[in-house]
Amino acid sequence: MARTTAEPPRWWRMSVLMACSGWLLLAAAYYFYIPIFHTIWLFTWLLIGIGWLWAGLWTFTAVMSYLSIRSYGRAVAGLVLAVSVGALLGRVDWPVTSVKSMLWLCRDDFAEVASAYERGRPVVVPAWMRSLAVDGDVQAQENGLYFPVFVDLWRAETGVGFAYIPGTADPRRLLQTAAGDLGAPTHDLGNGWWWVE
Repeated sequence: MARTTAEPPRWWRMSVLMACSGWLLLAAAYYFYIPIFHTIWLFTWLLIGIGWLWAGLWTFTAVMSYLSIRSYGRAVAGLVLAVSVGALLGRVDWPVTSVKSMLWLCRDDFAEVASAYERGRPVVVPAWMRSLAVDGDVQAQENGLYFPVFVDLWRAETGVGFAYIPGTADPRRLLQTAAGDLGAPTHDLGNGWWWVE
């Protein structure tokens, strides 16, 4: 008697594809959090919440489809992979990671802006780079060229961003991060650029 195996449901491949696309879209939403926040700040967390819901529900559907054909190894592997990706997405400091990777990918553009600041020339920031700053407002200050990323717009008491700080940066070199707040460099992003809190 020939042994027969259960045919997987037709939708199992679609559920796996949809789960993978959900995790990729969620990672992209986190990576581009800064420009998304500056464009549609009111809906940013709604977008991320929908991403988690999409990825979670389709992952659940994919795992259930594997269980329905008694493919327990694939079900466990899919679940472990999804939990690992979810944990990674939750642990990464996305604003710092995003800015650091943009500095690396577009180092020539950032070097040009930094050079103009150091030489005292007018700093012309490309339009795409302005999307990293609140309202595209890049500030040439005494201690560095500051890109405000997040600012408490109601009271202007707190601010966070990144800056080009020529020479050696130390915690005593303060930059004005908001009308009522001063920040110090905390994370070295490379080539004289620092995350400021």
